[in-house]
Amino acid sequence: FHDEGTVFVTISKDGEELKSGPLAAGLELEYDDEIKVYAQKVDPNYEIIKKNGVEFKTDNWNPYAQLDILLRGKPGFDIDVDTDQDSYDPKSAADSRIDVTINVKNDGDAKAENVVLTIDTAGLEVISGKTKYTYTKVLKGEVLEPITLTLKTPAPWEDTDYKIIVKTEFEDFKDEEYEDEGSKTIKIKRKWDLIVSKSTTKERHMGEPVYVSITVRNGGLCDIKDIELTDTLVSGMRLEEDMELGTTLSLEAGEVAADVFKYTLIPEKPGDFTFPKAVATFTLPNGVSKKVESDNSDKTKIYGPNIILTKSLSTKQLEEGDELTVTVTVKNSGNVDSSVTVTDTVPPEAKFISGETSYKGVLQSGGGAKTIKYVLQMHSEGEVQLPTCKATFLDLESYKGEVDSNTPAVVNVGALTLEASSEQQQPAGSTESNQEKKEEPDDTHVKTGGTEEDYGDTPGFGSLLAGLGLLGVAGLRKKGLV
Repeated sequence: FHDEGTVFVTISKDGEELKSGPLAAGLELEYDDEIKVYAQKVDPNYEIIKKNGVEFKTDNWNPYAQLDILLRGKPGFDIDVDTDQDSYDPKSAADSRIDVTINVKNDGDAKAENVVLTIDTAGLEVISGKTKYTYTKVLKGEVLEPITLTLKTPAPWEDTDYKIIVKTEFEDFKDEEYEDEGSKTIKIKRKWDLIVSKSTTKERHMGEPVYVSITVRNGGLCDIKDIELTDTLVSGMRLEEDMELGTTLSLEAGEVAADVFKYTLIPEKPGDFTFPKAVATFTLPNGVSKKVESDNSDKTKIYGPNIILTKSLSTKQLEEGDELTVTVTVKNSGNVDSSVTVTDTVPPEAKFISGETSYKGVLQSGGGAKTIKYVLQMHSEGEVQLPTCKATFLDLESYKGEVDSNTPAVVNVGALTLEASSEQQQPAGSTESNQEKKEEPDDTHVKTGGTEEDYGDTPGFGSLLAGLGLLGVAGLRKKGLV
C-alpha cells in the first residue's frame, strides 16, 4: 500500500511472477486476457484524532483494498445422450432398431468456435442419421438442434453392453483447443434362448395322481441341435408307469417341442414337494456348450395322513414263566387327521396277562400319537417270534390304507443261546413302519381291530375262552354226555 491511495498487485502462477503494478480505485491489472484484477476501493485508513475541534491525521494507518479477480471465460459443452430403451432383445421384432437422441448445450462461460461433433456408435450399424457434425461457432448458453440417429440392433451370442459416445472438439477465441463428451451404455441381449418349462399339479390328496409335463422352446434366432434333456423324480413319489426320463432332440429357431416328457406320479407320503429341475445340455452353432434348467419356483402340496407304527419289547431274553411287556405306538405325522384302528396278536407261545392289544380312535395331524401296552407270560422255551402289529386308517377324503410294524419282534425264552447273548448287548427290540399300503378304490372295508364286544370284557381273552370251551366239550364226550 502507498499513502497516496494505491495498492501494489502481483499476478503469479506456480510461483512465477507474470505481471505486477500499482492499482488505485477504479483501475485494473490484466494478464494475457486470462486474468483481470479490478480495484473497487483502496483506503489507507489513517487514524484520525481531534484536538481543539480540529481533525488531525496521524502516522498510524490500517490500509485495506477491495479487489475483484476475474478469470477469462472458457467454452464447454453439456452433452446428453439418450435412447428409447436401456436394453434391447434382438429376438423381439419390436427391438430391431435403436433410436438415439443427442442434446448439446454450450454451458461454458464463452463462445466456442470451430466445433466438431462426432458420434462413436460402438460398431453398431447406422440405419439413418449422421455420425459427424460441424459448427462455426456456438455462443455461450446456446442449445443446438437435437441430433437423432437410428441404429440397427445387433445379435450377439451373449448379453453385451454397447457404449455410444458423443464427443465435441472446439476452440476459444485464442485458438486454445478443448474437448467434451457424453455417453450412454445400452445392453443387447443374446441371440439364442432355450426355455425348458416343467409344470406340475399344485395340490393333491393322498391317493390322487400328480401330473408332470416338460416342454422345450427354442426362442432364439439360431437352430439348436442335439439337445440332451433329462429329468429326475422327486423324492417321496413314484412313477405310475415306468419310463425313461432322458432323450435327445433338435429344434429350429422358434420351434416348440410340447410334452417332451409327460408322466404321472403317485405320492407316497403327504407334505410339500419341490420338484428337481429338468436339465438341457447342448452346443451352440458357435461351438460353445451350454446348460439350461427349468424354473421350478412353485411347490406341490400333498394332503393326507402319514401313519407310523412302532412295536417294541421290554427285553429279548427271559426265562419260562417270566413276563414280557410289549409297547405299541401309532403316530400320524401327516397334515390331515385320520381315524386309526390298531390290532396286535398274542403268539400261541405266550399267555395274555393284562393291558391293551388294540386301539381305535382319531389321530390329529402333525404328530398326534397313541401308545398301548400289554403284558405277556412266556410258557414255551426257545426263540419266539411275535407277529407284526397292524393298523388300518381312513381320512375324511376316503383315503385309506394299512401299515404294519414290518420286521417281527423276536424274544428268546429259556437257555441263552450264543445269538441271543449277542442280541442282549443291544437295547430291547422294536420294529417300525411308515410304509402306507393304499387300498384299491373298489375296496369297501378297512381292516379294523377287535372291540370289547368282539373279545369279551377283557381284551385278549377271546382265544383263551375259546380254548377252555373246546376242553369242556372234550370232557363231556368222555363221560358220554354229548
